[in-house]
Amino acid sequence: MKIQLAKSGLLVFRLVLAIAITLLFGNLPGSSHESSSQPSTTSTSSSMRNSTLQWNGLIEPFAVTKLKSPLPGLKSGTLLPGIRFPDLGQQHIEVGKLFSYNSNPPTSGPHYPYPAPWGIYIYPPADEFLVHNLEHGGVIISYNPNQIKGQELVQLWQQARSLSKFNGRIIVTPRLNLDTAIALTAWNYLQKLDRYSYTAVQVFYDTHISRGPECQQGLCPL
Repeated sequence: MKIQLAKSGLLVFRLVLAIAITLLFGNLPGSSHESSSQPSTTSTSSSMRNSTLQWNGLIEPFAVTKLKSPLPGLKSGTLLPGIRFPDLGQQHIEVGKLFSYNSNPPTSGPHYPYPAPWGIYIYPPADEFLVHNLEHGGVIISYNPNQIKGQELVQLWQQARSLSKFNGRIIVTPRLNLDTAIALTAWNYLQKLDRYSYTAVQVFYDTHISRGPECQQGLCPL
Protein backbone atom coordinates (compact mmCIF):
# COMPACT_ATOMS: atom_id res chain seq x y z
CA MET A 1 0.00 0.00 0.00
CA LYS A 2 2.86 2.34 0.90
CA ILE A 3 4.56 1.52 -2.41
CA GLN A 4 1.43 2.42 -4.39
CA LEU A 5 1.11 5.75 -2.56
CA ALA A 6 4.75 6.50 -3.24
CA LYS A 7 4.29 5.81 -6.97
CA SER A 8 1.18 7.98 -7.08
CA GLY A 9 3.01 10.82 -5.35
CA LEU A 10 5.86 10.53 -7.85
CA LEU A 11 3.49 10.73 -10.80
CA VAL A 12 1.78 13.82 -9.38
CA PHE A 13 5.18 15.44 -8.80
CA ARG A 14 6.26 14.74 -12.40
CA LEU A 15 2.98 16.15 -13.74
CA VAL A 16 3.30 19.35 -11.71
CA LEU A 17 6.94 19.70 -12.78
CA ALA A 18 6.02 19.29 -16.49
CA ILE A 19 3.29 21.95 -16.24
CA ALA A 20 5.66 24.36 -14.50
CA ILE A 21 8.33 23.92 -17.19
CA THR A 22 5.76 24.50 -19.96
CA LEU A 23 4.47 27.68 -18.34
CA LEU A 24 7.99 28.98 -17.71
CA PHE A 25 9.63 28.31 -21.06
CA GLY A 26 6.54 28.63 -23.23
CA ASN A 27 6.29 32.34 -22.42
CA LEU A 28 9.92 33.28 -22.91
CA PRO A 29 10.57 36.06 -25.50
CA GLY A 30 11.19 34.59 -28.93
CA SER A 31 9.19 31.42 -28.32
CA SER A 32 6.19 32.75 -30.27
CA HIS A 33 6.12 33.28 -34.05
CA GLU A 34 6.69 37.03 -34.11
CA SER A 35 6.95 39.07 -37.32
CA SER A 36 10.48 39.58 -38.53
CA SER A 37 11.85 43.03 -39.37
CA GLN A 38 12.71 41.59 -42.78
CA PRO A 39 10.31 40.08 -45.34
CA SER A 40 9.74 36.40 -44.54
CA THR A 41 10.04 33.71 -47.18
CA THR A 42 8.44 30.93 -45.12
CA SER A 43 5.00 32.30 -44.27
CA THR A 44 2.13 31.44 -46.57
CA SER A 45 -0.16 34.16 -45.24
CA SER A 46 -0.37 37.29 -47.42
CA SER A 47 -1.40 39.40 -44.44
CA MET A 48 1.65 38.27 -42.45
CA ARG A 49 4.03 38.64 -45.40
CA ASN A 50 2.79 42.14 -46.10
CA SER A 51 2.70 43.30 -42.51
CA THR A 52 3.85 46.92 -42.23
CA LEU A 53 6.25 45.70 -39.52
CA GLN A 54 8.18 43.88 -42.24
CA TRP A 55 8.61 46.89 -44.55
CA ASN A 56 10.44 49.66 -42.74
CA GLY A 57 10.31 52.01 -45.73
CA LEU A 58 6.50 51.93 -45.91
CA ILE A 59 5.10 55.07 -44.29
CA GLU A 60 1.54 54.99 -45.61
CA PRO A 61 -0.09 51.71 -46.71
CA PHE A 62 -2.96 51.61 -49.18
CA ALA A 63 -5.65 49.05 -48.45
CA VAL A 64 -6.41 46.45 -51.12
CA THR A 65 -8.82 43.91 -49.62
CA LYS A 66 -10.80 42.74 -52.65
CA LEU A 67 -9.75 40.73 -55.68
CA LYS A 68 -12.15 42.71 -57.87
CA SER A 69 -11.07 46.30 -58.43
CA PRO A 70 -12.87 49.03 -60.36
CA LEU A 71 -11.52 49.92 -63.79
CA PRO A 72 -11.54 53.48 -65.11
CA GLY A 73 -13.64 53.80 -68.21
CA LEU A 74 -11.60 53.86 -71.42
CA LYS A 75 -12.79 54.75 -74.88
CA SER A 76 -12.26 52.19 -77.60
CA GLY A 77 -8.92 52.65 -79.35
CA THR A 78 -7.32 54.55 -76.45
CA LEU A 79 -3.54 54.55 -76.83
CA LEU A 80 -1.65 53.28 -73.80
CA PRO A 81 0.87 55.90 -72.65
CA GLY A 82 4.50 54.97 -72.20
CA ILE A 83 7.09 52.94 -74.08
CA ARG A 84 6.31 49.23 -74.39
CA PHE A 85 9.23 46.96 -73.50
CA PRO A 86 9.62 43.29 -74.46
CA ASP A 87 8.05 40.95 -71.93
CA LEU A 88 10.68 39.11 -69.85
CA GLY A 89 8.25 36.63 -68.39
CA GLN A 90 6.78 35.97 -64.96
CA GLN A 91 9.14 33.45 -63.39
CA HIS A 92 9.50 33.37 -59.60
CA ILE A 93 13.00 33.52 -58.15
CA GLU A 94 14.28 33.03 -54.63
CA VAL A 95 14.27 36.11 -52.39
CA GLY A 96 17.76 37.59 -52.38
CA LYS A 97 18.58 36.73 -55.98
CA LEU A 98 18.92 39.64 -58.38
CA PHE A 99 17.88 39.95 -62.01
CA SER A 100 19.12 42.26 -64.76
CA TYR A 101 16.05 43.89 -66.28
CA ASN A 102 15.67 45.51 -69.70
CA SER A 103 14.47 48.89 -68.39
CA ASN A 104 14.95 51.24 -65.45
CA PRO A 105 12.64 50.89 -63.57
CA PRO A 106 11.75 47.35 -64.69
CA THR A 107 8.41 46.54 -66.32
CA SER A 108 8.42 42.72 -66.38
CA GLY A 109 10.55 39.69 -65.69
CA PRO A 110 11.51 37.23 -62.96
CA HIS A 111 10.51 38.38 -59.49
CA TYR A 112 10.18 37.30 -55.87
CA PRO A 113 7.26 35.04 -54.87
CA TYR A 114 5.26 37.83 -53.24
CA PRO A 115 4.77 41.57 -53.84
CA ALA A 116 5.48 44.56 -51.63
CA PRO A 117 2.54 46.11 -49.76
CA TRP A 118 0.81 48.91 -51.67
CA GLY A 119 1.46 52.45 -50.46
CA ILE A 120 3.97 55.27 -50.09
CA TYR A 121 7.61 54.45 -49.32
CA ILE A 122 10.57 56.51 -48.18
CA TYR A 123 12.98 53.59 -48.76
CA PRO A 124 12.48 51.60 -51.98
CA PRO A 125 11.59 47.90 -51.97
CA ALA A 126 13.77 45.70 -54.18
CA ASP A 127 12.87 45.68 -57.87
CA GLU A 128 12.22 41.97 -57.65
CA PHE A 129 9.34 42.67 -55.24
CA LEU A 130 7.97 45.57 -57.29
CA VAL A 131 7.81 43.57 -60.51
CA HIS A 132 5.40 41.23 -58.72
CA ASN A 133 3.24 44.27 -57.95
CA LEU A 134 3.17 45.09 -61.64
CA GLU A 135 2.13 41.52 -62.41
CA HIS A 136 -0.82 42.04 -60.04
CA GLY A 137 -2.02 45.05 -62.00
CA GLY A 138 -0.22 47.72 -60.05
CA VAL A 139 1.05 51.13 -61.11
CA ILE A 140 4.35 52.22 -59.61
CA ILE A 141 5.42 55.85 -59.42
CA SER A 142 9.18 56.12 -58.95
CA TYR A 143 10.78 59.52 -58.40
CA ASN A 144 14.29 60.89 -58.19
CA PRO A 145 14.53 62.44 -54.69
CA ASN A 146 17.14 64.88 -55.96
CA GLN A 147 14.63 66.33 -58.43
CA ILE A 148 11.23 65.79 -56.82
CA LYS A 149 11.00 67.19 -53.30
CA GLY A 150 9.25 69.85 -51.27
CA GLN A 151 5.87 70.94 -52.60
CA GLU A 152 6.10 68.77 -55.72
CA LEU A 153 6.61 65.67 -53.60
CA VAL A 154 3.68 66.65 -51.38
CA GLN A 155 1.49 67.01 -54.48
CA LEU A 156 2.63 63.64 -55.81
CA TRP A 157 1.80 61.93 -52.52
CA GLN A 158 -1.57 63.68 -52.36
CA GLN A 159 -2.47 62.51 -55.85
CA ALA A 160 -1.44 58.95 -55.01
CA ARG A 161 -3.69 59.02 -51.92
CA SER A 162 -6.57 60.22 -54.03
CA LEU A 163 -6.00 57.53 -56.67
CA SER A 164 -5.75 54.83 -54.00
CA LYS A 165 -9.31 55.55 -52.88
CA PHE A 166 -10.51 54.40 -56.32
CA ASN A 167 -8.09 51.47 -56.62
CA GLY A 168 -5.27 51.03 -54.12
CA ARG A 169 -2.91 49.04 -56.36
CA ILE A 170 -0.35 51.82 -56.43
CA ILE A 171 3.14 52.35 -55.01
CA VAL A 172 5.11 55.59 -54.72
CA THR A 173 8.80 55.12 -54.06
CA PRO A 174 12.10 57.04 -54.38
CA ARG A 175 14.67 55.75 -56.86
CA LEU A 176 18.17 57.17 -56.66
CA ASN A 177 19.43 55.76 -59.98
CA LEU A 178 16.54 57.22 -61.96
CA ASP A 179 17.70 59.27 -64.98
CA THR A 180 14.60 61.45 -64.95
CA ALA A 181 12.38 63.16 -62.40
CA ILE A 182 9.55 60.61 -62.40
CA ALA A 183 9.01 57.18 -63.96
CA LEU A 184 5.58 55.60 -64.23
CA THR A 185 5.54 51.84 -64.69
CA ALA A 186 2.96 49.15 -65.36
CA TRP A 187 3.44 45.67 -66.79
CA ASN A 188 5.53 46.12 -70.00
CA TYR A 189 5.09 49.92 -69.97
CA LEU A 190 7.34 52.78 -68.84
CA GLN A 191 6.69 56.51 -69.12
CA LYS A 192 9.34 59.01 -68.02
CA LEU A 193 8.52 62.56 -66.95
CA ASP A 194 11.05 65.37 -66.59
CA ARG A 195 8.79 67.07 -64.02
CA TYR A 196 5.69 66.30 -62.00
CA SER A 197 2.51 66.37 -64.08
CA TYR A 198 -0.84 65.68 -62.45
CA THR A 199 -2.43 64.96 -65.83
CA ALA A 200 0.28 62.53 -66.98
CA VAL A 201 0.07 60.55 -63.74
CA GLN A 202 -3.72 60.44 -63.95
CA VAL A 203 -3.79 59.26 -67.57
CA PHE A 204 -1.15 56.57 -66.98
CA TYR A 205 -3.03 55.31 -63.93
CA ASP A 206 -6.39 55.26 -65.73
CA THR A 207 -5.07 53.28 -68.68
CA HIS A 208 -2.91 50.74 -66.82
CA ILE A 209 -4.36 50.10 -63.36
CA SER A 210 -5.52 46.50 -62.75
CA ARG A 211 -4.49 45.44 -66.27
CA GLY A 212 -1.47 43.29 -65.43
CA PRO A 213 -1.03 39.79 -66.87
CA GLU A 214 -2.73 38.16 -63.86
CA CYS A 215 -5.80 40.43 -64.06
CA GLN A 216 -9.06 39.82 -65.90
CA GLN A 217 -11.50 42.70 -66.18
CA GLY A 218 -10.21 44.23 -62.95
CA LEU A 219 -10.04 40.91 -61.12
CA CYS A 220 -6.46 40.67 -59.78
CA PRO A 221 -4.65 38.69 -57.09
CA LEU A 222 -4.21 40.40 -53.73
